[in-house]
Amino acid sequence: MAIGFLGLGIMGEGMAGCLLKDGVAGTVDTPLIIWNRTTSKCHALQAQFPDKNIQVSSSPKEVVVGCTTIFSMLSTPAASKAVFEAEDGTLAGITEGKLIVDCATLAESDMKRMSDQVKEKGGEFLEAPVSGSKGPAAGGALIFLCAGSETVFNNEIVKSALDSMGKATHFFGTDVGRGTRAKLVVNSLMGTMMAAFSESLALSEAVGLDGNKMLEVFSQGAIATPMFTLKGPKML
Repeated sequence: MAIGFLGLGIMGEGMAGCLLKDGVAGTVDTPLIIWNRTTSKCHALQAQFPDKNIQVSSSPKEVVVGCTTIFSMLSTPAASKAVFEAEDGTLAGITEGKLIVDCATLAESDMKRMSDQVKEKGGEFLEAPVSGSKGPAAGGALIFLCAGSETVFNNEIVKSALDSMGKATHFFGTDVGRGTRAKLVVNSLMGTMMAAFSESLALSEAVGLDGNKMLEVFSQGAIATPMFTLKGPKML
């Protein structure tokens, strides 16, 4: 039974790679059927995993028709809507029993609209925005913030895929939009932390302290976070 993946950008490329590396997809029995607006990225993924069963589709509709379970990771709300609602887009391929997992960061209204459209055609929808960036996506260390269909969330194929692509998966209930709200809360906290971190680095410089030494200090106490370790050297 094939698994579909739409969108091989900064995040999607790494996520699809995890499915292939872990054998969740890309096997003889479970091919990975992919589509991307820039087709060259599909061929690049095939070249990266030459021994895997990867099939490139000409449209999102073709992916959905060929799979029961489809993951989508588009870069922006505009791109997501365009791909979803195009004449040969995601929605055009949905029939009874299709399982759609959308991992993009969208507005709550976008997720609700897509969920309603999928369910009207007999499919099931799970919103699953992620906490994490390019590195965690490639390393299978994303955090999935899910809401919507419990049928999709509890599906064994979906669970295996989320476990491959992430280090944690949370279900916030059947009301679509709650996953997006959780992502907003996470991003709000991260923004506040980064603002305070920036002010601390600026203050260190203003009073004549070595920035690298202060980063070392930050990393050794209760305020230590992976985000400061990753971003700090680039901010000095």
